[in-house]
Parts: sequence; structure tokens; C-alpha cells
Amino acid sequence: MNRWMRIAGWIVVGLTSLFFIQSGLQKLLGTEQIIDHFDALGYPDWSRIVIGIAEILGAVLLGWPRLTVWAAAALGVLMIGAVASEWLAGQGVAAVLIPGQWLILLVLIAGMRYKLVIRPKIRAKANETEVSGH
Repeated sequence: MNRWMRIAGWIVVGLTSLFFIQSGLQKLLGTEQIIDHFDALGYPDWSRIVIGIAEILGAVLLGWPRLTVWAAAALGVLMIGAVASEWLAGQGVAAVLIPGQWLILLVLIAGMRYKLVIRPKIRAKANETEVSGH
């Protein structure tokens, strides 16, 4: 793959990571807006802390090349929950768009990382096994 594409990919991962660190910190710090939002969604206060920790952990792991796929997948699961929560709470389509866009980006990150890193390793291992006769 082109060097500049790789750099662009890591810039996207880095910016995504920064977003989730910021989002997680807002939840942990308990800004008035976040507390009100979780209340409007019907969640207990402790849930914002758990989600905040998960977002920060996922953001940190996004930058770790061996774990990028899994971190993106885990954050994607959080975004599926966010989309469902917004929709079921009747927050409207506009409220669903923000977690929805992050979900799409996380799917793209996981998919590209899988395609570029994990799948070639699986193929190489399979070829190695065929050559050695095991």
C-alpha cells in the first residue's frame, strides 16, 4: 500500500482516538450536558462512568496496531448501543446521526485494518502450513 495512504489511515485513527478520549473524559467528569443526556435516555448515573472508561480504553487501544481492529470493533458496539439508545428514547434522526457516523468510521477502520494486516497474516500462515505439510 502507498505510504501516504498509510499515513492518512493513521491520521484518521488518531483523530478518532482523540474524539473518544474527549468523549470519555466528558462522561467521567460528569458535565451537566452529559448527565442530563444520560438522564433523558433513562440510564443510571454509573452507566456514563462505565461507558466513559470503555471509550477511553478503546481510544488508547486504537493506536496499538495489533489491537486496532478489536478496539474499533468494541467502540463500534458502543456506537450501536448509542444509536439504539437515541432512537428508542425518541431523540430523533438528528441525534442518531452522530453515533451513526462514528459507527460507520469504526467499521471502515476495522475493515481496512483487517484487510491490510490480519487477512495477509492468516493467508501466510495457511500457505506456510500447506508448504510444511501439516
